[in-house]
Amino acid sequence: MKKVIILLLFIPLVLGCSSFKSGLTIPANETFILGESNSKNYSAELLNTSDYEVKIRGEKKQNGEYTQGFVLAPKSKVTVYVSSDEIIKFINNNNLPVKVNVKLNKAVPGMRYIKNRDPN
Repeated sequence: MKKVIILLLFIPLVLGCSSFKSGLTIPANETFILGESNSKNYSAELLNTSDYEVKIRGEKKQNGEYTQGFVLAPKSKVTVYVSSDEIIKFINNNNLPVKVNVKLNKAVPGMRYIKNRDPN
């Protein structure tokens, strides 16, 4: 009986510690937008597995105001914390695709790709 009780206590602990992991490929001169339909705070662990940098930019959903940003260098890893009113953009200004491993602490709805604007 004790084993059953311990098992029942252990199951919610394991299920509560779930995360979502994905390999993300951002095509050349495109931007991946994450979290447009999200309504909760979350964190994302990012690992740039490519040989090219990618810009990470946080913006307010309501008005596009800049909230946070940095350049994720090749082969580097970082954790970013995102509030419920933000989106995160992965901006690839390279002429080749960039690959980023993304590990989210919870499911984050609302994602899409857009073409980068021509700076000229």
